[in-house]
Amino acid sequence: MWQTDPNFNVVLIVALVFSAIIAVPILVGSLIYRNSQKRREAELIRLAIEKGQPVPNFPAVPVSRFGTLKAGLVWIAVGIGLILLVLFEEIFDWTGIAIGFIPLLVGIALIIGWVIEKNFNGEGQKGA
Repeated sequence: MWQTDPNFNVVLIVALVFSAIIAVPILVGSLIYRNSQKRREAELIRLAIEKGQPVPNFPAVPVSRFGTLKAGLVWIAVGIGLILLVLFEEIFDWTGIAIGFIPLLVGIALIIGWVIEKNFNGEGQKGA
């Protein structure tokens, strides 16, 4: 099927290059923004110390303790989606339908991660 297509390698390389072209500016932009935010905070702290004012407290960014779990669930979902994609293409030749398995399974994985986090934090339990 698609493995025997002579242009498959070219399409794969072009897809990887364009993915990198899109991902790098997003990553660089987020790093620049975070760095400028930290510089502003440091400048405010310096000014407060120079003027003898109390040092301002900056709100902490909430970090989920379940980030690794969610990432693992998403990668498992992507792997299962790719397996189903190849399986459905080889057996039934349903490439278009099988591609939909990947976002479907990623969505299910994120919902599972949300339910686990909600139950662990005690938000899912009803008070008596």
